Amino acid sequence: MRYRVDVSPKAQEQLVAKASELTIMQDEALGNRFVDAFVEAKESLETLPERGTRRLRFLPAIYRLIPFWPHLWLIYRVGKKEKVVYIDLMVDDRSDYGSLFNL
Repeated sequence: MRYRVDVSPKAQEQLVAKASELTIMQDEALGNRFVDAFVEAKESLETLPERGTRRLRFLPAIYRLIPFWPHLWLIYRVGKKEKVVYIDLMVDDRSDYGSLFNL
């Protein structure tokens, strides 16, 4: 069974910002590889939405996460009734991600 994957405006904004940063700071190929890694992770959630872990310290129980780039994680929720995965954020594991969840 396939799930639909919705990417929030915030996650889209984060994706564009990081891809732009990598393109400007390094080169276009790196920016493209970053976007490809995001797309691959997103597509993997269509068939394996439960694959992510819940072990991040400040992560509320409704969220799961998967790594997709060095130090970057996709934070998402699974709507089982609707068969939808909601990617809400992209988080750098070196940052104060607890503040994102008002903790």
